[in-house]
Amino acid sequence: MKTYIIDTHPLYIDSLAEILHVIQADNDIFKFTSSMGAIEHLDSHSIPDLIFININMPTLDGIGFLQTLDQRKILSPVLVLADNNEQAKIKELAKFDVAGFIPKTHTKEQTLKALDKIFNGENYIPETVELRLSRSKKSIKNLPEDDTNINALGVTRRQREVLKLAAQGHANKTIATLLNISEHTVKSHIAAMFHLLHAKSRAECIQRAYKTGLIKPPDHG
Repeated sequence: MKTYIIDTHPLYIDSLAEILHVIQADNDIFKFTSSMGAIEHLDSHSIPDLIFININMPTLDGIGFLQTLDQRKILSPVLVLADNNEQAKIKELAKFDVAGFIPKTHTKEQTLKALDKIFNGENYIPETVELRLSRSKKSIKNLPEDDTNINALGVTRRQREVLKLAAQGHANKTIATLLNISEHTVKSHIAAMFHLLHAKSRAECIQRAYKTGLIKPPDHG
């Protein structure tokens, strides 16, 4: 496995690297104190399996870094390292397909728990972050079925991609192959959409996604 850690503090980078090696001893870790340095390395080396980035990097911050990954169609899972008081930036980053948020105040035990979830194909959002995000969102139950603002409620780009492929009739295994993610991650995304759209079946989930404008129905014309 190949991992990038991007942070302004070398000591924090080393501490996080040690924790990663507890989980995966063969993890090949690349350390960067500059997000631009990480981008330059990406240009000339193979794509990493996982990326950690400090939300407050100078020159190119976490948002700019994720935009750069999107432009280059780099789909590596990204974990954002953030302080608890970064609510505005966290809400902005939530629009991207990030694997999760790890507060820099997390203890070693909390970080290990978060990484265990990530390595099992789940997203990780601590309760403190999730509560802040939920306060800024309306409840999906209060939205009319044709409300096209559903994307503002935290649906990620990757969740929409998974749902679009499911609507095209692809099985989970095929979706995983097409998006270069694990089948477990596909199931997690679909389960999240079931919960968000209050659907009890795959077909119902897809139909509700059409009605809300989350994905577009096929053009038969």
